[in-house]
Amino acid sequence: MDNAEVTEAMQKDDPIIPIVDGISEKLRALAEMPDAALTAADLLELVGPRSHVLALLLFALLNLLPGPPGYNFLMALAMFAVSLSMLFNRPLSFGAWFGRIPLPIKVVQKLLDALGAMVRWAARISAPRWRGMTGRRAMPFIAVCAVILGLVNMAPIPFMNLIPSIGLAVICMGVLNEDGKAVLVGVAIAALGTALTIVAAWLLVVLAFALGEIVEHAVDGNEAD
Repeated sequence: MDNAEVTEAMQKDDPIIPIVDGISEKLRALAEMPDAALTAADLLELVGPRSHVLALLLFALLNLLPGPPGYNFLMALAMFAVSLSMLFNRPLSFGAWFGRIPLPIKVVQKLLDALGAMVRWAARISAPRWRGMTGRRAMPFIAVCAVILGLVNMAPIPFMNLIPSIGLAVICMGVLNEDGKAVLVGVAIAALGTALTIVAAWLLVVLAFALGEIVEHAVDGNEAD
């Protein structure tokens, strides 16, 4: 079997491969244009108005990258908006302001290239199976999970976005590859990340109250003196 036959067989057994390749080709063509620029709205247009899962995958991966203050919150907000559109079966769309948010085109291109290599590696252990977890009836469940993870990722706690975003990315890859086992693995990772975020938020609240009491006692002591 030659390379072309191997590639064709992989694409038949792993539907996510041609999907990612197609988006990469579109983005590569965009990057070669004079004064190339990429916004959140441009990315949705490349993905397609009904490709909610692929859009969630891309924003989950973008959320794993470091950025300036507020970057991860915006990526989480994008995930939340896309998941709501998915839940209510609406075409993908961002508001005028949010749609104009610039994205680093070279970084997104490299991210897609890395994703292409990743899905080819995953093809060795992943294949269409347990399709009840990836079919149309499962989409409301996937959308609700994505809504929750979008909210979790908005928590202003450093590094707490990593595990939930990885979980969402695995869920999306499982759906696109029609691999129900991968979806369940992603749900487990996402649940772990959500639990850790809740615990971290609770500890921060407890610490804030404790520090408040310490400051209050210190002030009262100074006044008594």
